[in-house]
Amino acid sequence: MKKIFLLMLAIGLGFSFAQSNQCDSNYTPTYELQGSERRSPFVGKIVSTKGVVTAVYPGKESLGGFFVQDLNGDGDTATSDGVFVRITKRSDYVDMDINIGDLVFVTGKMLERNELSQIDRLEALEICGQAEVKASELSLPLSSLSELEQYEGMRVKINQELSVAETYNLARYGQVLLSLGRLYQPNNGQTKADNALIQILLDDTSNIENPETVPYLNDDDYLRLGSTISGIEGVIVNGGLGKYRLEPIQVDSVKFTNSNPRTAKPDSYAHEISISSFNVLNYFTDLNERGADSPEEFERQTDKLLAALSSIDADVFGLIEIENDGNKTIAALTKSLNEYLGAEVYAYVPKPPLGLGTDQIRQAIMYKPAKLKLITYGSERKAIYNRPPVFASFKSVTDGEVFTVIVSHFKSKGGCPPGGDTDKGNGCWNLRRSAQAQTLSDFAAKISERINDTDVLLIGDLNSYRLETPIQVLESNNYTNIDIMLPLEDRYSYVFKGELGTLDYALVSESLLPQVSGFDVWHINSDEARMLDYNTEYNPAYLYQTSPYRSSDHDPAIIYLNLE
Repeated sequence: MKKIFLLMLAIGLGFSFAQSNQCDSNYTPTYELQGSERRSPFVGKIVSTKGVVTAVYPGKESLGGFFVQDLNGDGDTATSDGVFVRITKRSDYVDMDINIGDLVFVTGKMLERNELSQIDRLEALEICGQAEVKASELSLPLSSLSELEQYEGMRVKINQELSVAETYNLARYGQVLLSLGRLYQPNNGQTKADNALIQILLDDTSNIENPETVPYLNDDDYLRLGSTISGIEGVIVNGGLGKYRLEPIQVDSVKFTNSNPRTAKPDSYAHEISISSFNVLNYFTDLNERGADSPEEFERQTDKLLAALSSIDADVFGLIEIENDGNKTIAALTKSLNEYLGAEVYAYVPKPPLGLGTDQIRQAIMYKPAKLKLITYGSERKAIYNRPPVFASFKSVTDGEVFTVIVSHFKSKGGCPPGGDTDKGNGCWNLRRSAQAQTLSDFAAKISERINDTDVLLIGDLNSYRLETPIQVLESNNYTNIDIMLPLEDRYSYVFKGELGTLDYALVSESLLPQVSGFDVWHINSDEARMLDYNTEYNPAYLYQTSPYRSSDHDPAIIYLNLE
């Protein structure tokens, strides 16, 4: 009888045993929960807090919860005013309808997961009303790499115009690296900046890898580097190891401006002869080596490459990263290109008598016999080279003028030795590349003497940025890097970790320089996402196109000559 009376009293007074009104209870503000250090001072304790919901990411395929922020904050830049509230599928509150603008009271256990401060294992969650949602303004550059900790869990807005700096993990994880202006490799000659302080990683609020639909693409299903966005809004999340990211409030509302549009062809200039240097990203006819893994991938790779080569339409192609198998692969590519063009337009320079070394890849040369006669060709076999340079000397069918093209591929920056030629600011093996540059210059002089003509063009992937010593060595031997004909912001052919730089060069001898009528680097690859390349792993099938875009990872360079 006593139990019945108590139950009737509780109902009569409007109480509920399932949910008690705690909105007026004491609580610890979110900024105190966060504290001024990277870890919350309340970790492991049961805490209560109150604030406005600033972003909601429900379900296990998303972040699995929402962010709550103190209405007023403490005005202290050392402490964040927001915190994450985690709701698992086993939570009593998993079906509770939480929306942005709800004023909520939360009780749970304070934890750190991957360095993200959060309230977990909820004991209470009540909606106390509605409140205005305010975003704090965040500006780049950051004062330090740790500055974002003070915004962890807070809704922020970046009013500045940001550029897309990297899309490497766009299809895999839905991530885009944004930066204040474009990022350039510090050794490339553009204005130097502390790149780490002018970038922020945009995520897609999802935990799904390889999503069926890739976020952030434009209406034509791509997102190029150099695209821009202003006024982006989201929540700062610590992903662990001090790596912060911006989770947008709503992915579909993030719209980029295509500020760096594609071009159908490279820039062209009045010329007699055009020459292109093109690293074709491990073109192998043998499968499961360094190139395609299957017949399907090889067909996709070939189709994209043919689209690029035919659009460039050079009279001479210096190709880098061709399979080193004698004439087999370069012959196959030449045949495919001629079939694509519907005529016998190109021939290839045969394997040099001195051979091509033992590396899996080589350089190769294709040319148009209708415009050029092959005079001589060869390679230089010296121990300093990882991949011997190849050359061909041509005579113009039109006027009989002679010139020489030498195609090189210097030692890469990776695979560092335990000592000696280690990274001292120019990547590993810089001493070797510098020695290769001097040996190459000496080799060019020998060829000039042999054919009695000093018009020499050095092209290829030199694995060195513009201000690094290998390029300086060549310039000290009176070769001119003709990318000075380009605007400073266009001097790049490759992107690595969001930083643009030049690895692919055209350097001309003193006598050839006055004959250069134009130069272009066609940005069909470095500015494009890797998800558009020929590989089938992780690349959504609906995005593949037989277009030049992402036919390789390096941009082709095109040199235009009026021979004299």
